[in-house]
Amino acid sequence: MIIDASLVIDAVADPGPRGQAARAALVTQPAAETLAAPGHFAFEVMSGLRAAANRPGHPLAETDLAAALADAEAFEIDIEATPWRDVHRGWELAQASLRYADAVYIAAAERHHTALLTTDSRIERSGAPMTCPIITILRE
Repeated sequence: MIIDASLVIDAVADPGPRGQAARAALVTQPAAETLAAPGHFAFEVMSGLRAAANRPGHPLAETDLAAALADAEAFEIDIEATPWRDVHRGWELAQASLRYADAVYIAAAERHHTALLTTDSRIERSGAPMTCPIITILRE
């Protein structure tokens, strides 16, 4: 299963229902199914956590970032190198109103013949010509 950054950011930074659903989704995956992400995943997680910590009123504080990163690492998501074929497929998918970073998650899921697990409902609604299932936790 391919995991995107939105799911992990919600899992470690959101104490509410969205975070609870994300944590449940991550821990209920079958043990035989590897959780994986493309190469840009860790950077997106860090960027998203920093943005959350800088958002006024968000429960994640700057002083919580190191612990949040450790919590993200504890999910043991395999971060793989992004092959050029995913870069090119991501480019094709991004033409359909997807963020390029999201398109690369889809390209990785397609290559692995598996689903993308996310909390970002925009991916599923994008209309991009995807050939993999998108599992959106807590659709908006």
